Amino acid sequence: MDWVKRTDWWRLAKLLMALGVSGYVGHRFQPMVANNPDAVNTVVTIFSILAGFLIAVITFIAEPTLQQAKTWDELQRMKETVRRKLFRQKLLFFLYLLTLGIALAMYLTPPAMVVALLWLQTAFLSLATFVFLASFSLPGSLMKIQMDRYEAALDEARPKLVRDAKKAAEKAHKDPE
Repeated sequence: MDWVKRTDWWRLAKLLMALGVSGYVGHRFQPMVANNPDAVNTVVTIFSILAGFLIAVITFIAEPTLQQAKTWDELQRMKETVRRKLFRQKLLFFLYLLTLGIALAMYLTPPAMVVALLWLQTAFLSLATFVFLASFSLPGSLMKIQMDRYEAALDEARPKLVRDAKKAAEKAHKDPE
């Protein structure tokens, strides 16, 4: 039952909702993608830009943690959090690439293979919708990274007396006697 406590139910609900919406959009609006290279080119351009942006975000993820941590113990405790953040961003990046790969497959599939094109177009639109919805988390991730950097800089600039008082207050809060 430990997994029940550790599960982020809100994140899971958003994932399931995004999957449902994406499946519906892919199935329902596939005819709008069929024989419409402008729509496909637009999606390819957008995801190419987003992939580049995501690489920049991935580059900055660990930096605030490195600035914030003062000891080896602190770095060890933060390691799993950084790993989870990096994994989520890496997964999103691979989904961008997969979307672009399906677009390429659509261009390379001969028009005579109608069923294959239908499935590729549906998969393309479904995946593009899902990745688009998942991309809404990027600004929040970037804001959190910047706030962590700010907090680390603030902590570094804080007078020693205030830092010591803050640590003492945190310790007293954790270990009430």
